[in-house]
Amino acid sequence: MAAGTNLSENIMLKSYIDGSSGLVNYQKLKDDDWLHQKIKEWEETDLSSYTKQEEFAFWLNAYNLFTLNGVLLEFEKNPNWKGNTSFFSKFKFFYMRKFMIAQQKISLWKLENKILRKRFQDPRLHFAINCASNSCPYLPGRLFQAKTLDDYLDQLSIDFINNPQNVNFNHQQQVMNLSMIFKWFKKDFLPLGGVISFIEKYHRSVPEQISEYKIKYIKYNWELNKQDPVKASLIVNV
Repeated sequence: MAAGTNLSENIMLKSYIDGSSGLVNYQKLKDDDWLHQKIKEWEETDLSSYTKQEEFAFWLNAYNLFTLNGVLLEFEKNPNWKGNTSFFSKFKFFYMRKFMIAQQKISLWKLENKILRKRFQDPRLHFAINCASNSCPYLPGRLFQAKTLDDYLDQLSIDFINNPQNVNFNHQQQVMNLSMIFKWFKKDFLPLGGVISFIEKYHRSVPEQISEYKIKYIKYNWELNKQDPVKASLIVNV
């Protein structure tokens, strides 16, 4: 059975996230044992009996959980850490740091590019993984499960694409402003007809002449997706 799929754990994950802004309460996460227990479980997981769908769900969860763990490790060195705002910081965080996951040492860069993208070839994964920055898709409020994965990936794609911070249209100038994710991973959308076809599928209000719109890309904000400590204390999560 795939790890981390019970209801109580899903409620626990949601409790760290502000659903309206997607910001994470890292202090609360640090003080609780839940993430540390999940990290240990994911380190030792044997994937040999998993179906492909179970494995897909596992690696999506692993990326998100070990990114959270990476943030907490950064805070141990620098409590005022602001996120991966420099090239060097990104290189250290995503490429140099290795985690023990499913009994193998792996970086977040390799997990994303050599496992998730290469093995599963589903562009919806880009809206399911969170790199701990303000411009990333929101951290999912529950763990992925194989049996509901397809529907959940659709929903996360809808949520991301219909957020005007990620996709918006200037109808007067016929400009479509898109998240940098669509530029960086453009080729991942080709099997589904390309970026425009993907947006047409998931956006609730696409212009009729979208093919004539010029594409511009929205500057990516790499600052940490961290809740303000004062505001976080006022948030009541359901």
